Amino acid sequence: MRSPSGFGTRLTRLGKRLLILYAAVYVAELLLEHWFNIPVAAYLQLYPPGSDYFHFWQILTHPFIHDPQAPIGFLINCLVLYFFAAPVEFALGPGRFLALFYLSALGGALAGMAFGGVAGFNLPFMGMLPGLLALIVVFGLLNPDATILLMFILPVKARYLSYGTAGITLLTFLAKANPAGAYHLGGILCGFIYFKAPGTLLDPQMMRLKYLQWRLKRRKSRFTVIDGSKGKDDDKPTYH
Repeated sequence: MRSPSGFGTRLTRLGKRLLILYAAVYVAELLLEHWFNIPVAAYLQLYPPGSDYFHFWQILTHPFIHDPQAPIGFLINCLVLYFFAAPVEFALGPGRFLALFYLSALGGALAGMAFGGVAGFNLPFMGMLPGLLALIVVFGLLNPDATILLMFILPVKARYLSYGTAGITLLTFLAKANPAGAYHLGGILCGFIYFKAPGTLLDPQMMRLKYLQWRLKRRKSRFTVIDGSKGKDDDKPTYH
């Protein structure tokens, strides 16, 4: 299916499920944090490995947790996901879209942990922003001439939004102006590498197909073909 050139595409079924999932998790987080005094974010956000609060499960849970003190920031993230998810999914397909989104989250986690011991980058990390930034960059690469109303006012070409997103993230990282700069930059880099990689290299369906072929080949290797003669008219090989 042809990828759209702008935001005229409705949110897909996958995009709706992602928004519902994130909204449900955030509502539960708000209830637990503010009504039952259970600090769930402290258990699920990602701390640097050297921290006493680091746990291995945080690598998987941190993309689904958002700051319980910043509901407006969460709503802005959902708005970005609403606008950029469908065009990128139409271009890449659901499987590659999910891989792009969550590999970017993993890249952000790895970069955040790698720079966790550096002054200025030692905050706990959470949220879907690494994946969202990767979606913005990839959208600009897919639709460079699409026009986007920045802040719903200023028209900007998608290519410039893509370059600007990557450039600002890099500059704030170098200047240590953003405590989550490494986290965000890692997500952009991982998403860009995945997008630029050959489609068959990191395609989830192709990886699954190769795995099934490997299993089939391994099973066949357990059998031995004996080309024995049982008679003049029976010269077919026997399988053991």
